[in-house]
Amino acid sequence: AAAAAAVAVTVKATPTTPTPLTICQPPGPTPAYQRLTKALQSDPRCGHEVTIGRRIGLYRFCGDIGRGNFSKVKLAVHQLTRDKVAIKVVDLDRAGLDAKALRMLSSEIATLECVHHPNILRLFEVVETLGRVYLVTEWIRGGELYNHITQGGPLREIHAAPLFKQLLLAVKHMHSLGYVHRDIKAENVLLLSEDRLKLADFGFSTQLINGANQKLDTFCGSPPYAAPELFSDDHYIGAPVDVWALGILLYFMVVGNMPFRAPTIPGLKAAILKGDYLLPGQLSLPCIRLIQRILIHVPAQRPTIDDMLNSQFVSCPKLSVELMQQELNLHSKPAKRNIFWVRKSHRLSKTASLRERYTELVKKPAISMNTRQQDELFTQSFLQPIELNSQEQPVLLNSSKELEAIGESKQRAGTARRYLFCGTLKKKITPIETEPEKQLSNGMMPPAKLSPWSIEVADDCPLFKNYDAETGGCVMLPTNTDDLSQLCALEFEARQLLAELGVTSQMLINAIPSGPRSDIIGAYRIVVNRLQKQSWLARKHVEMALHLEPKPEKRIERQCCIL
Repeated sequence: AAAAAAVAVTVKATPTTPTPLTICQPPGPTPAYQRLTKALQSDPRCGHEVTIGRRIGLYRFCGDIGRGNFSKVKLAVHQLTRDKVAIKVVDLDRAGLDAKALRMLSSEIATLECVHHPNILRLFEVVETLGRVYLVTEWIRGGELYNHITQGGPLREIHAAPLFKQLLLAVKHMHSLGYVHRDIKAENVLLLSEDRLKLADFGFSTQLINGANQKLDTFCGSPPYAAPELFSDDHYIGAPVDVWALGILLYFMVVGNMPFRAPTIPGLKAAILKGDYLLPGQLSLPCIRLIQRILIHVPAQRPTIDDMLNSQFVSCPKLSVELMQQELNLHSKPAKRNIFWVRKSHRLSKTASLRERYTELVKKPAISMNTRQQDELFTQSFLQPIELNSQEQPVLLNSSKELEAIGESKQRAGTARRYLFCGTLKKKITPIETEPEKQLSNGMMPPAKLSPWSIEVADDCPLFKNYDAETGGCVMLPTNTDDLSQLCALEFEARQLLAELGVTSQMLINAIPSGPRSDIIGAYRIVVNRLQKQSWLARKHVEMALHLEPKPEKRIERQCCIL
């Protein structure tokens, strides 16, 4: 009995362990991509916006940009990344849309998928519905170069040269991949900023399957930019046609109007075949030389893109300004300065641009040119070559005797000729002017400077069509791997940003076969393009900071007199 009582007391004294309570935590927030795709399927508001044409896929329209014959361009916002894009809407049900327009559309998509360059418009995504096709491209804030020039006047040469160089690099990239544009004009050049542009509208572009000398027979492009062989020959080669259009565009950039003008198409055709045009005398000699060298009637005698890149106008844009300033100093009279008073007109003259003062003081008649002239090029005074003196400053040679004397002395000394406008008087068409190369002390030539925009694409590159010239890698399509350590820095950062939005690496890999027709690939390209812009702006800010670094001011002691 005592033992039983002890056990009972022990049992009563043992406390009971409480049962742990399970706390139900609410589920985490749904990622943005899954939330948007679910809303497109079940949300009636999204369905209504799609019905009335305010939304397509992950894009919501917010304005109009322009309109063409068979399409219109709208401004939209990508709902996942919140980036603004431009969408070209092509109505397939329109009665005027024929087979030719459909071929142009497919050609534009194919070309944009193969050429990736910092000066070529980027294609993000292609959305197809029953009656329409939507081409999603990057939005260029500055608009067309044509509107900029017609409203604000021609560009100064020091501003036109860098922009023209970017066009040359874009066309060179296309030609290296076997494509020709065939519709280069100011309306198809978009200004990203004051010093950066992009080439657009690849509807007339085509791929040269049989090599660079493949014969083409389709008349393409705008008549004012058309080369003479498009009107006179049954067949033509694509690259010289693009070179001619670049020459017309350069003329329009620095002059403000077209070299060949007529009220009708037959009249314009006759003017182009005749070849007479005028060059303003106020243009610098390097600019005049480049334009007249490009606008040659015979396609085989036109310069290549590399020759134009090595020209003095493109490679040394500051030399044109120095020449204008040098000639301005020769024609300007010394101002009568008053010690105590400064005239208002004198202060205003300082703010005038160099080109305006040059035009006002240096009265030069227009230069009559012809695309067929050859021997006459060397009898004109405006084609006198430019030599560099010992201080690397331009010197105008005013007589042929001085030119012959300098040439003979340099040949006797055994030194390399340093003419920026090279060639001999015996040639009908001289080579385009090039910048002189300096030799090192050991007689070797210095290594070539690699421009950040220069590209080298190997023919055996496995991802040849996806090459991105801006970053030097194939990033417009994601790499087919889950190992993030094998990715470049740009793609690694892009995948991290997409993962935060709900797009995993496996989803990217699964979307690679669909290409631009996948909304995941479209989001990936938008993020990559944004990162590239941020990287370019960061480099630009660093360059500006180095350029604007304050320098110690010189202390100048001045004496004043009191009346």
